[in-house]
Amino acid sequence: MISKEQYFYLRQLNDFKYLTIEQFDDIVSKIQYRKALKNHTLFFEGDHRDKLFLIQSGYVKIEQADVSGSFIYTDYVRQDTVFPYGGLFLDEAYHFSAVAVTDISYFRLPMDLYEKHALQNVNQMKHLCRKYSKLLNVHEIKLRNMVTSSARMRVVQTLATLLLEVTTEEGCLPFPITTIDIANMSATTRETVSHVLKELRQEEIIELNHKKLFYNDKQYFKKFIE
Repeated sequence: MISKEQYFYLRQLNDFKYLTIEQFDDIVSKIQYRKALKNHTLFFEGDHRDKLFLIQSGYVKIEQADVSGSFIYTDYVRQDTVFPYGGLFLDEAYHFSAVAVTDISYFRLPMDLYEKHALQNVNQMKHLCRKYSKLLNVHEIKLRNMVTSSARMRVVQTLATLLLEVTTEEGCLPFPITTIDIANMSATTRETVSHVLKELRQEEIIELNHKKLFYNDKQYFKKFIE
């Protein structure tokens, strides 16, 4: 069971507010609330896709490796949104792994129940379509990043995408990030990332302190995500 405060918290989120009260209450009756420490794995790539997750506090990193293990797709999940949406109504297994990069509190709910009620609700399906469109726009930006021949530009555009997706009002990433993470997201080497970060720090565009990334000049990055 969840608390009254949690009930109203969930109800006001876009991922639930278009459902009827009856549909929402049916889902809530099956929702589980959990807390976990940093490095906890929510699910592994290839696991049976039977749960949706919602992060209330903290952050989660998602990763997907190719067959050889030489390429790793990395992304981050923002708070207050249900995930994963990729494969909704279609896939039987998760496409990637999800690991907490901070201590987290989260909800998990049955995939089939959410899909059932979403399909019966036009407004909820409109919301899902809008959400897919926004996700597609972000991934188009990332694809544009990956086809850029300049490794330096790929690193800069990766930092710009992080600014778009998860940065806080204070202008910093709310979780630690390593040069390896940025290299995986930029399809380049750790050495290249270190060199680019050094240049950006010297130009006072960013700061990097104990794996905490601060954006001193947001306008510099915003031109790469418009």
